[in-house]
Amino acid sequence: MRFLRKFCMKYMFIFPLLFLLGCGPLVHVENLKLLENDELQNASKVRIFTLESSRQPDQEFDIISIVEAYSCKNKTWDPPASKGDALLRLRLEAYRLNADAIIDVTFDKTGTDTWGTNCWNSVYASGQAIKYR
Repeated sequence: MRFLRKFCMKYMFIFPLLFLLGCGPLVHVENLKLLENDELQNASKVRIFTLESSRQPDQEFDIISIVEAYSCKNKTWDPPASKGDALLRLRLEAYRLNADAIIDVTFDKTGTDTWGTNCWNSVYASGQAIKYR
């Protein structure tokens, strides 16, 4: 019993620390309120071509990189995850790569996914960032 008491007294600060560290999302979700308006406006100009759409870029292009983004509801006061938010975050990632457009955009909506993302609900968006020649 004495050993258990010593152990608990010595390591009791670790449990609250582990609890606090486990509260954030496990996926990268940037706070958009901290960004400059210019960056968000320029990111919204990145063109989108979904996988389901028959419309494709009308110019030749080079693929820069695969881009991925999450819309995540992690806390009770966060807005619900949405395709629009995921798409804005996807555009922001592409803009930061100096891309002109994103092709083959797809969405994956998940329900409660506490193990993979630590979000109550989330929308995952992905595509290929391209640069026109």
